[in-house]
Amino acid sequence: SLAVPKSTVRYWCRDIVLSQKDLERLAERHKLGGLLTSESRRKERLLKIETLKEEGIKEVGNLSKRDLFLAGVALYWAEGYRKGDGEFGFTNSDPRMIKLILKWLTEACGVLQSDIHCRICINAFHENRIEDVERFWVSLTGFSPSKFSKPTFIKASTRKQYLNADNYFGTLRVKVRKSKNLKRKIMGWIDGMGNHAS
Repeated sequence: SLAVPKSTVRYWCRDIVLSQKDLERLAERHKLGGLLTSESRRKERLLKIETLKEEGIKEVGNLSKRDLFLAGVALYWAEGYRKGDGEFGFTNSDPRMIKLILKWLTEACGVLQSDIHCRICINAFHENRIEDVERFWVSLTGFSPSKFSKPTFIKASTRKQYLNADNYFGTLRVKVRKSKNLKRKIMGWIDGMGNHAS
């Protein structure tokens, strides 16, 4: 940069007349500079997102048995079937949440895998994909197809549009047979956590 005030530069350049070609070239350089600045900011933002994500993963670290127990209670509190005095039921579309709740059931609650069964629930618009959807959930859970009840197809009045429809697998309902007492105990665990809210 010049080691003179901007007012001096303006004075020196007061009689310069730029041609249309000069103006277009300056405009292009200005546009390019803006794009470079925008790309630089985008890279900084992505780096910050990735850095914070990695920090978050490290802060969680390994889950102890009690960590898993409390995580499962919180998940059931948020997403589980709590009304009435029925059996255990949990529904979600997030594959990792389903895997965590299954891990919680077997490792923290002592539920036998043989007592767990599942049902897929999906928009009827995707009925033609049901074999792929079933393979997805069977692979994710590690369960045999025999542990899955007949899928439920939701018939909506309007066809909901899904981005990346081939990656849409509906929701999975996880139920435990003869689990009324388990659910009653879970409700107590939830109340126990709730007592710490105040």
